Amino acid sequence: MSLVREKFYNLFWQDKTCQNLFLLSKEELLETSTFGTQQNSYSYSSNRIIISNSAEGSGDSMTIKFRNENTLITLDKNLEERIDYFKPIVESFLDQNFKKAFDKLHHDMDHKGWSLVIKIVRLLTNEKRRETNIVKFLQEYGFVGKHINSFEEIEHYLESKFIPQKGNSLVNENNIKTFFEGIRFIKELYVNNSYKKLYNSNQVLINTLNSEDDFGSRISLFARLYEAGIISPSKQDAILECFHCEPGTYKGFFQLKLNPIKLREIKCPNCSKQLTYFVPYELDEEIYQIVKAKDGLLMDALVYQLAKHNFSFVLNQNYLSDIEIDCLFESRVGDEQVLYIVETKMFKLNTTQARLKNKIKQGYGKLIADVERLLELEGFNDKKLKPLLLVNVTDRNLINEIRFEMKKSNPEMLHQDSEIVNLELLKFSS
Repeated sequence: MSLVREKFYNLFWQDKTCQNLFLLSKEELLETSTFGTQQNSYSYSSNRIIISNSAEGSGDSMTIKFRNENTLITLDKNLEERIDYFKPIVESFLDQNFKKAFDKLHHDMDHKGWSLVIKIVRLLTNEKRRETNIVKFLQEYGFVGKHINSFEEIEHYLESKFIPQKGNSLVNENNIKTFFEGIRFIKELYVNNSYKKLYNSNQVLINTLNSEDDFGSRISLFARLYEAGIISPSKQDAILECFHCEPGTYKGFFQLKLNPIKLREIKCPNCSKQLTYFVPYELDEEIYQIVKAKDGLLMDALVYQLAKHNFSFVLNQNYLSDIEIDCLFESRVGDEQVLYIVETKMFKLNTTQARLKNKIKQGYGKLIADVERLLELEGFNDKKLKPLLLVNVTDRNLINEIRFEMKKSNPEMLHQDSEIVNLELLKFSS
């Protein structure tokens, strides 16, 4: 077993907050983006978790939202004004220097069509004569003069067009100033749209709290994960902003390499109050691959426990063309040898209890139906079978309630021998 996996499970089995966090579905634990339509969609869970002290639905979170939206509205307007300023200048420059060349190229595209496209492709794919052929093509249409015979000479020619000088309508002091202002606005647009993506993320993990967790326990967990190398600073930028001061007084978008516990010590240099932060971290690659696997951490945690207690087991076995069993292992219970048939189910926990309860019952029903069919097969019909539905739900009361209801309404022996458990309820004795 790898060192990081050993460290992770050492923390996981001892820390309830760690269990509450990593037993979330991958769509709730990891930042997940969905592409396409509802009928034909694809979801991707990236290796990014965002730690923030902004409480979801609080006054601070609404301040963040409206400040950022106001900034984006202003930036969009200013950038639009810069584009409107440069559009006639660039059009005039192109008309003065390349109008005849573009007109000729446009004429040939209309009349020669695909033959011209094929000619251009041949110019680009002929490595030995690529430079010579492209220069001749540009000369043919008048983009460069006959005296220019290489890419280097083209570079010098274009540079001369963009040197500030008297009478140059494109490059002068005022246009340069406006250009760099436009660059600044583009940068600000990128920064603020990235900010919007951070606070609109499907998971800002300080906020994904269970009833038994609190801000302190979650921050302490992240500190332990960081020290163990299970999470590390992301290469993506973090956002820090002071919402006690006027908008724009202190706002930073930069990289941070800090133990999460130190984030609460960062203060505004203007008012000395705590900053609001959104800081991305990454999971260790091995833990990331475990989390985003089909059965998430649940299956890996089961395998860890089985191996630790020296059980022999097999995974992902297929029967009767349409039945896949996640895990099979045997254990002696009293005088009987019992074959456990395990189905692991990772559910989205950010839902209503009624919906979650219905999903668990559906999973349980399918497991029982599959095991009933397996009883007809050699290798199963002569053994004592015990179906186990292993779920990521940490609420023991809810699991016990569902288990009671299912056994009460289904008196058959197979139902009575089956169990719905979470990792806490799953006990091993080797």
